[in-house]
Parts: sequence; structure tokens; C-alpha cells
Amino acid sequence: MRQYTSIEEKMKKKHDTRKALYIWVPILIVVVGVIAGLKILGIVIDDKYRDMQVSKIRKEVVITEDSPITLDLFEAQPIPESECSFITDISRIDTSYPGVYGLKIKVLDTTVDTILRVEDHTAPTALAIPQEVYKGNLPNAEDCVTLVEDRAEVTIEWYEENPDVSTGGAKYIPLKLTDSYGNVSVIQVPFTVIDDHTPPLIYGPHDMEFFIGDYITYRDGIRVEDDYSRDPQLTIDTSEVDPDTDGVYPVRYIAVDDVGNEAVTTVHITIRTMPEGYTDPEIVYAEAQEVLDKITTPDMTDVEKAFRIFQWARNNIHYIGTSIKTDWTAGANEGFTTLRGDCYTYYACCKALLDVAGIENEMVSRYPVVRSSHFWNLVKLDGQWYHCDSCPSTSHEGFWFMRIDSELDYSHRFDTEADLPERATESVQARLDFYNMTIKEAQ
Repeated sequence: MRQYTSIEEKMKKKHDTRKALYIWVPILIVVVGVIAGLKILGIVIDDKYRDMQVSKIRKEVVITEDSPITLDLFEAQPIPESECSFITDISRIDTSYPGVYGLKIKVLDTTVDTILRVEDHTAPTALAIPQEVYKGNLPNAEDCVTLVEDRAEVTIEWYEENPDVSTGGAKYIPLKLTDSYGNVSVIQVPFTVIDDHTPPLIYGPHDMEFFIGDYITYRDGIRVEDDYSRDPQLTIDTSEVDPDTDGVYPVRYIAVDDVGNEAVTTVHITIRTMPEGYTDPEIVYAEAQEVLDKITTPDMTDVEKAFRIFQWARNNIHYIGTSIKTDWTAGANEGFTTLRGDCYTYYACCKALLDVAGIENEMVSRYPVVRSSHFWNLVKLDGQWYHCDSCPSTSHEGFWFMRIDSELDYSHRFDTEADLPERATESVQARLDFYNMTIKEAQ
């Protein structure tokens, strides 16, 4: 069969093509225009532009405690406000404490994931407590600071492993505070290191006297002081005392300070059977005080008071050659109440008066005893010990006052090896005014 294209067919095909162009070209023009317009209006986003803006968002952001959360923190480069916003509700994030949070940010029409880290970069704070320690005694680091502040757990330790406190003096020792996030602060603690070699001082130990059956008060009036230790330890050793047997026993007072310095004081306690006619010392001292108030004034010196004490005894007690000698309290009570007695009465009354006046005194007795005993007082005046005797004697007038050993006569011989205080050796008799009962100043 013969094939051919008629003119009519060719004309028809050309007409159809032209018709299609008339229909689709305008449509394409409109589509292109709409797309261009949408781009201009921002409705259709260019992929490259979008990718560029998204790439500006940081993958991770770190802030410190209490810092505000703002968009600019997450932008490596600025992004227009209209193109970037938080999707995550950041108002629910508490930045007061460290933590890690996943956030979502919208960039144009894209959601971007990022991470927010809230970290603690604040070092702990504390106040140093000044330390006063003995050489070699390093306290715990925790005890050397106060008011430690941090939001995390804090470890307190010495900056150096073994700070040196082996020598005395003032110094600063650094202490390190580290929180659980690794933040470190160093505190300088002032130290006073004491090199103490001085033992405590024991005040108040004295010889005592008790009767069998008495309650013995070893600690009354005793105190211990130390130059550094606030409370030195006091031990009283009474192991050698037999409270049920007459005798004189040693008592040791032992004080030890915080570093082991030790002081020891030994006194003696006399335990004896209560003598017949014994009088309570409080009664005797009350009798003596009544006399002392009449013959002395508070502004008098010890010498002036002692002068009047011995003059009162000499002029007011009548010698009868006998007295109660079982105890000095009995002898003094007899003297104050009867105003009669012998040398023991004069001694005992003077002792009571001197005790009340606060003047140290001891008893001296004749030795060796040939026919009869004799008693007088050894008195500490002007810092030295002197013999004083108010008892009348056929060998001398008045009373002997402030005599040294060489000024005693045969009737006053005594045991110079006895346990008596060391006596004065220089005479003061020429300086004594027996009429006014005073002593002149030494030339």
C-alpha cells in the first residue's frame, strides 16, 4: 500500500502543535512567576539559604550557673530574629544547678537539635579559723575553716600533704577546698605553733593536820595554772597516807600540761588522835579576831601589827606557871578566856593572833629540856624570820621581839638542826622603837 501524508494531515498536525503551545506556555509563564513571587515573599525557601542558616546553630553550648539562656548563645553567627526561635520551653530549665539539657530550635522551616550544658565554675569559699597548737600537733584540716559555701560537695584537705609544725613560731599554712566539679580554692590559715617546755604552776599546797576520823580535803584551795594549757591535769598522790594511824605522811601534787610538762609539789599531812580539851580552830580564830580588831588597824605594817600582838599578850595574860598543852587550840582558848597560863599559853595566843593577821609563824621549843619546857614564836617579818617571845622572864624585862639566833640567852636554846625556816642573821634591835611599836628604816 502506498503511504503518504496529505496536505490536510500536515496542516492538522501543525495546528495541534500550535494549539498546545498556546495553552502551556502561558501556564509555564504563570508558574515561573508564582515561584519567583513566593521566593520574594519568603514562602518558598531556597535550600542553600536554609542550609546556611541551619549551619549557624551550635551543636553544644556551655553556660555557668545562674546564667540566662538566650538565642544568641546558640548562634555561631547572627541569624535574623524572624528566622530563628526556641521550640523548647526554656523557662522550665533551672540554671541554678549544673545539668545537661536537649533543646530544639526552629530555623526557618527546620527543627535543629542542640545541647545545653550548665556547669559549675565557682570555687568554694570559706573563712579560716586561726590556730594555736603545740609543736608537732597538726589539727584536722576540716577543723581549721568555717562558713564553707558551695552548691556541691566540698573536700577539705591540706594543700601540702604534711604541713610542717615542728618548730615554734607564727606562720600561714595553705588549705585546699575542692568541690565535686573540680573547682579549687586555697585558704591561708594563720598558725601559732607553741614550743612549750614550761611546767604548770601549782598554787595552794601546804602542810595539813587532821585527826583520825576526819574527812580529809586534799583539794581545797588548790589551783593549777599554765602558760598555754587551759586545763592542766592535776593528780594528788595520797598512796602513802594512813588516815587511821598517827603519823606524818607525804602528799604529792602532780600537774601535767597538754604536752607532758610536769610539776610536782610535796607537802606533809599530820594525822593524829584528837587530844583531850581540843578546841575547834574557828572558835579560837574568832576569839583572836576580836582582840586583833581592838589593837590594830588595816593600814599597819606586819611589823606594827606583830609588835602590838606581843605587847597585848605580855600585858594581858597573867603567868601562873601551868596551862593546857594538849593542843595549841586548847592553850589559846584557855588564854583568851581566862587570861592566865604559862609560856605555852603566850605562844598559842600569839600564834592565833598572827594567823588571823596573815603573818607567817612557827613554834620553837627549848632543846635540850633540862628542868622544864619553854615555847615561843618564830615570825616572818620584813621578809625574814625572827624569834619573838611575849612570856615574862626573870632574866629580862618586857618581851623579846625580832631577835636573831645570836641574841638569844641560855634559856632559849633550841635545836638548830630542826626543820625550821632559815633565820635572819643581821640584828634589827637598834632600829626597834618599843615605845611607838615601829621599826626605823635601814640606813
